Amino acid sequence: MGKILIIDDDTFICKQLEDYLQKHGYDVVTAFTANHGMKALKKGNIDFVLCDNRLPDADGMELFARIKKTEPLVLVVFMTAYADVRTAVQMIRAGAFDYITKPFLPEEILKLINKGLSLAMENQAVFERRFVTGKGDAIQNVMNHIKMVAPTNLSVLIEGETGSGKEFIARAIHYRSKRKDKPFVALDCGALPGELANSELFGHVKGAFTGAIKDKAGCFEAARGGTLFLDEIGNLTYENQVKMLRTLQEKTISRLGDNTRIKADVRIITATNEDLMDDVRARNFREDLYHRINGFKISLPPLRERKEDMFEFAQRFLENANADFGKNVGGFDGDVQKIFLAYSWPGNIRELENVLNRCVLLAQGDMVTADTLPDEIRHPAEENSTQPADAAGNRPLTLKQAAMAAEREAILVALKKTGYNKSKTAQLLKVDRKTLYNKLREYSIHA
Repeated sequence: MGKILIIDDDTFICKQLEDYLQKHGYDVVTAFTANHGMKALKKGNIDFVLCDNRLPDADGMELFARIKKTEPLVLVVFMTAYADVRTAVQMIRAGAFDYITKPFLPEEILKLINKGLSLAMENQAVFERRFVTGKGDAIQNVMNHIKMVAPTNLSVLIEGETGSGKEFIARAIHYRSKRKDKPFVALDCGALPGELANSELFGHVKGAFTGAIKDKAGCFEAARGGTLFLDEIGNLTYENQVKMLRTLQEKTISRLGDNTRIKADVRIITATNEDLMDDVRARNFREDLYHRINGFKISLPPLRERKEDMFEFAQRFLENANADFGKNVGGFDGDVQKIFLAYSWPGNIRELENVLNRCVLLAQGDMVTADTLPDEIRHPAEENSTQPADAAGNRPLTLKQAAMAAEREAILVALKKTGYNKSKTAQLLKVDRKTLYNKLREYSIHA
C-alpha cells in the first residue's frame, strides 16, 4: 500500500503507530532522531513521513527543509504540541501536507495517510479518464510495445507529430512500470531557452546566476525514483546535451553553481515531432546522446491515419466536456461525422479535443451539429470560388491566403540561405525550431 517513515524521539508513540499502521497494510520504518530519519529517507521508497516537530538534533522547520531537498515530492505530516501550531502552519505554507496536534488517536493518523496517498494517485486517475487507446492496428501495435517496454528500465524515444498524444504514451509507460507509485515529471524542452532549461533540468543553488535567490531542485530531483519525460528533446542546446549525456552515463547530476554530485535514479522517456537523425546528420544533435535516449523507439501515427479510432476519441472528449461544462450532449449528427472523417486534423488529437470542447460549449440541443464547428474544419479546402477570375482565369487571393503564401516563400528563401539547416533557418526567421517544423508541415515543405 505504501511505505511510512515515522520520526519521533518518543519510542512509545513510534511503536504504537508502527503496530497500528502495519495492521492496516502499511510498511513502516521508525527513527528517533532527525539524522537517523534522513538516513532512512535517503535509502528510498518512502511515500509518507510522519515527523515530530521537536527532535533532539533538529527542529521541524530545519528538518522539513532537509526532507524536501532530498525527496521534493514526499508527503510530510508534522505531529506537534498545541503551542507549536503556528510553526506547523508555516510549514504547510512551505509545502508540508498537514499537521496533527498531540495527543491524537492512531485512527486520525491513518485517515491523514489514506487521504494523502489517495490525492497522490489522482494524477493517475485523471490520466485513466483521459486516455483512449483505440482499436486500429496501428495503435494496437503501439500498445503492445508499451506492454513490452514498460516493465523494463529502457529509455524510450517517442516520435510523433505535435498533438498526436506523445505525453499520454509516456504516462501509459510510466503507470505500467515498476515506478508507477513514484513521480511522473514532464518538461517541454521546446518552450525553454537554453539557460533556463539548464536550471529546470538540473536545478541551481542560491547565487548561481542573477535572480537565483534560493536553492531550486530540478526535474531530475523531482522525478527521483520515477519517470522524467522530456518533450521536444531536439530543442536542447549543445551545452545541455553534453550535460544530459553525462547524467545518463553517470546517473548523477550537479545543480547549476554547485559541483556536488546527486544521485539521479530516474527513467528517461523523450519525445520529438521531428526526425532526430536529420539533426544528428546536420550535427545539431549529438549522436552519442541520440543512442542513449533511443533504447526503444515508439512511432505514434497521426490522427489522419487512425480514422477508425476517430469517434472513440470524439466520444471520450464529448463525455469529458459534458462533465467540465455541466452539459448533456449525447452524440454527433450525420453531417458532423462526415466532416470529421473528411478533415485532415493537422493538430491531431489535441485539435480534436479542443474542437469538442468548443462544440459542447456552443451546443443548443442534445447533439453536436455542424454549426458549432470552426470554419476551418467545415470548409478546409475553400478556394474562394465566389470571387471573379481575371482574363487568365486567376482568382484574387484573400488576405489570409496572401499572408500564407508570403510566409511560405520566406521559409523557402531562408532554407536556401542556410543550406537547409533547420536550426540556422529558425534563427534566421527568429522562431524556435518547434514553430519552424510546424510551418514546414503546414506548407508541405520537405526539407
